[in-house]
Amino acid sequence: MLELLERQKTLTLNQWKIISAAIIGDMLDFFDFFLIGYVLAFIVGAWKLTFLQSGTILLAAGVGAIPGAFFWGWMADRIGRRKVFIATALNFSLATGLMALTPDQYGWIFLSVCRLVVGVGVAGLIAVDLPLVQEFVPSSKRGWVGGIVTSTISIGGALGQRAEPTSGRLSAGAACSSSACCRRC
Repeated sequence: MLELLERQKTLTLNQWKIISAAIIGDMLDFFDFFLIGYVLAFIVGAWKLTFLQSGTILLAAGVGAIPGAFFWGWMADRIGRRKVFIATALNFSLATGLMALTPDQYGWIFLSVCRLVVGVGVAGLIAVDLPLVQEFVPSSKRGWVGGIVTSTISIGGALGQRAEPTSGRLSAGAACSSSACCRRC
């Protein structure tokens, strides 16, 4: 099987599907990871957040990323990278969706906990997507494919930035749905 993979000159449709899934996963991953910074600009004043509270919201995903990378990397070795790739995408997507239920009172704590869970999923996806892709491409293409997958990560951050100016009301609403949250929603 490996000999057949190594003799390959061009990538197959299935290999391009795996690469595309990793690229889209990474872009959404970093879109979500950076979006909170732009959303926070809308809620800081309305929620009267202190620097400590704002910092906690922003730092929570980074704190969750540390155990997330270790846990999901370990799980990938146990149950397989494809299953973990799907689980991590669900992990950070569901945690992000849960933020729409942020309550009025102590919303920053709820948001921080959700961001912590987002960080677990974000780091897990990054830990497994590149090895997943590289398992299915010939060694002669691994550097090039790895470059494509990782270079598109910044597109997700740029999309997060673009969501704020073009649809600021939607961005703020994604982080908080309460009436007391902010008058811009």
